[in-house]
Amino acid sequence: MAGEIWRNVFNVGLETVPGTTVPATRRMYFNTDGSKLSRERAARPHRFATGTRDTVRAFTLGPTTVGGTLQMPLSASEIIELLLMGIKGGVTPTGAGATKLWTFVPGTTALAPATIEWDDGARAWEAGGCYINKLKFSGNVKEETTVEAEVFGMNLAAAALTGSLAERLPDFIEGWETKLFVDAFGATPGTTQVTGTLINWEVEIDNQLARKYFAANTLDVGALTIGELAITAKLTFEAAAAAAATEFANWDAVTKRLVRLDFGNNEVIETTNKKFVTVDLPGAWESFDLGGTDENTRVYELGLSYVFDPTNAFGLQIRCQNARATAW
Repeated sequence: MAGEIWRNVFNVGLETVPGTTVPATRRMYFNTDGSKLSRERAARPHRFATGTRDTVRAFTLGPTTVGGTLQMPLSASEIIELLLMGIKGGVTPTGAGATKLWTFVPGTTALAPATIEWDDGARAWEAGGCYINKLKFSGNVKEETTVEAEVFGMNLAAAALTGSLAERLPDFIEGWETKLFVDAFGATPGTTQVTGTLINWEVEIDNQLARKYFAANTLDVGALTIGELAITAKLTFEAAAAAAATEFANWDAVTKRLVRLDFGNNEVIETTNKKFVTVDLPGAWESFDLGGTDENTRVYELGLSYVFDPTNAFGLQIRCQNARATAW
C-alpha cells in the first residue's frame, strides 16, 4: 500500500535564484531512518480576560519554518552536494584524468542554494532555497563514519518528483578506514600520522544561519542569512598512547595544533589514485576529559575549538578525491 517507508526518495537540483525551485538533476542516497524535511508554523492560542477558565477564544498560526535533517554514511563521491550547500558554493574539481580533487574552504563565497525533492512514502514534497546550517561528521573505528546535515529552507509544498533520474551504486567509507594526523599549527596538514590512538571522532561545522521575514503578506521566509563560522571537534584518545600525554601538555600550555582526519584511501579510481575525504582542523584543545573508558582501558576525550590558520589560509579545509567531474 502507499505510505510504506521504503518508498522514500530524495533528489536535488541547483537553484539560480534562492527559493525559486528547479527540477532536480541528481538522485541522492540518504538514510531512510533520520532523513526528512519539515514545514512548521508556530501555534498562537490567544487568551483573553473572560471571567472564566476558558480563556482561549482565538487561534492563529505564524509564518513557516522550513528545515530538515539529511543523513548518510561518509562518501567521497556522495557528499559533494552537501559541501556545496554547507561549506562553499561554486567549487569545481581539479585533475586532468579520471581522478578529481574537490577542495572546500569556507570564505566569502555564497553557499549553493538547492531544491530538495522528497517522497516520504505517502506523498511527494519540494523544498526550495535549501542550505546546510550544520554539518556533522561522527564515527567510531569499529562502526562507520556518518554525515548528518541540518537543512534550512525557504519554502516547502507538495509537488511531483522529477522523473527518470539516473540510479547508481554509491560508494561509502567505513570507520576503520580512518587515519589521524596531528602537526604543529601552521605546518603542512597530514605530515605526522598518529597511530594506536584515535577511537571515536566527531566534527561539527555550524554556519549559524538565520531566517529573515519581511512584511509582504506571505508565510514564507524572505531570506536566509549566514553567520560567523563555528567549528568544534571531539576526539577520543587511548590514554596509554604517547600522543595522549603530548596533547595533554599542549592543552595545558594552550599550544595550537593542526589536526587532519583522513578517511578512505582504499577504493582505486585509476592507477594508484584512490578515493578519500580529508578534514583539516587548525585549532586549540579547549577541554581534556580524563574520565572515559573503552574496552577495559582508560580513554581521554579531547575537545577542539577551531582557530583560523593564516599560514595555510584556512580555519577548515575539506578535500574529496573521487571520479566526479561535475556536481548536481
